[in-house]
Amino acid sequence: MQVNETKRDEENVHTYDNGFHPKPVHLKDNYRIYRTNIFYRFFNKVAIAAFIIMMFIPKRFVWGFKLVGRKNAKELNGSIMLSNHTHPFDVFSMITAIPTKRMYITMLESNLGFGFVSHVFRIGGAVPIPTPINLQKKFNKDTTKMVDMGYNVLFFPEAALMPFCDHIRPFMPGAFHYVYNSKNRKIVPTMLTYHEPKGFYKLTRRHGPCIHYNILEPYYMEDLGNKRDSINKAKEDLHKIMSDYFIAHSDYYYDKDGNKIRNFQDLKYYTKKKKK
Repeated sequence: MQVNETKRDEENVHTYDNGFHPKPVHLKDNYRIYRTNIFYRFFNKVAIAAFIIMMFIPKRFVWGFKLVGRKNAKELNGSIMLSNHTHPFDVFSMITAIPTKRMYITMLESNLGFGFVSHVFRIGGAVPIPTPINLQKKFNKDTTKMVDMGYNVLFFPEAALMPFCDHIRPFMPGAFHYVYNSKNRKIVPTMLTYHEPKGFYKLTRRHGPCIHYNILEPYYMEDLGNKRDSINKAKEDLHKIMSDYFIAHSDYYYDKDGNKIRNFQDLKYYTKKKKK
């Protein structure tokens, strides 16, 4: 399956603006990308516990959050994780859904420019994807090392955040390089799906869908004897797996005239797509 380059250009560009703009970031040559010492591990657990408390009310009483595929979470023991990037708080939702797993989340280097908030991100497990060439090489080496040590590293292969996007966008190949270089070449696909509010959530989700976080079965990259071919096949396979799952499980909404709505801004005026 060939990815439409024009579509990639349109959908993988960072256009979402939350109103907060980071300061310029300049990383030193000795910047430590991954932290593993005992102090980090302690404060990481403290931060995740704080996130769980902070997210309890919105997840439980507002978003209708649900974890699907809990048994597949057992496979999170040294893998590259993938997810669509469709909610401003998707990272917080994910790490609080599986708090016992050793997990790092990749982010833009520019996200280090938010001062104290960036420090909270880092303590919670965020790692920046650096732009300097020397640090890129270090990031590549350290990412593979962390996976081989049993840690899980989450990538958003769609690259850009597109709130409530109603499909799986084209994947960038970056994350798949680390899979190829790791020992067991395991990928665990995960994703957010969006669902029609029912019962109690018809009151709390009048302007948005309910959110489910889905953990799918692991996928193992085949070695086709060529790195590029192996990566391309895994990228296409995973895109199809995740797209098929999203289409089968996520509710789509249309306006009263039958036109597809992509941003779910006001669900009380939308009707669910009728099943054929």
